[in-house]
Amino acid sequence: MKITHSLPIQSQTIDSAHKKSKQSQQTVQHETYTKSTQEPSWNYSVTEVSATYSRNLLLPTDINKPDWSLIPTKGMQVPSQEELIAQIKALATKMANAPYHKDVDQLHAQFNRLHTQYLSPVSPDRKALHEQAMRVIKQYEAEKPTQTRELTLVDYLNEMDEIYTKNTTQLAGGTVSSSINSQGGYDYEVKVGGQTLMSSVNGHWLYGKTPAEEQKSKEFYQIYWSAMDQAKAELNGQ
Repeated sequence: MKITHSLPIQSQTIDSAHKKSKQSQQTVQHETYTKSTQEPSWNYSVTEVSATYSRNLLLPTDINKPDWSLIPTKGMQVPSQEELIAQIKALATKMANAPYHKDVDQLHAQFNRLHTQYLSPVSPDRKALHEQAMRVIKQYEAEKPTQTRELTLVDYLNEMDEIYTKNTTQLAGGTVSSSINSQGGYDYEVKVGGQTLMSSVNGHWLYGKTPAEEQKSKEFYQIYWSAMDQAKAELNGQ
């Protein structure tokens, strides 16, 4: 496994496909030094900087299963193009009345599902990619048992500044990279041909659009907003 040093993965154009994150398992840190009563630079004394303390390494994050109703993938069962467009236009008409609609959250959920379905005809096989990635991830986590090591204050501050080790391993046709997330577990990024196709954020899977999906997404929004404008014009004409 090739090891490189870099900052944690920054979210790119990733579509949200997750609910509120669960609290991941994280070991409580115990510091063995005390705060200096003096006021040196950064409020730490020389003794504090050189002191060490023990801490358990971070535990793996529980990775949830992807919500495939919100992540486009090859072979997804979707209505015909004509039916999809009709549903998009009907939804836009309902959303034009959204301020007076009781089910706004349901309408937003329907919007996300329709958007996913509209993209899927040009999507890569993310289900197969996810299965491959999970095999790699399970192997990686099996090789990273919880350990204990000594850290200086400088080490601790570096970790708080999110300067972590990023691990990359090969996947058939791509790579899987791991990084420590804000909750103390591991998150993963799956790339094929340099393109981020899937990534996890605090254990929840998201996806990154391919160029073909970006084009389909633009088409979707053009259909949606055109129908929305027409519906609003009809409302204002009443």
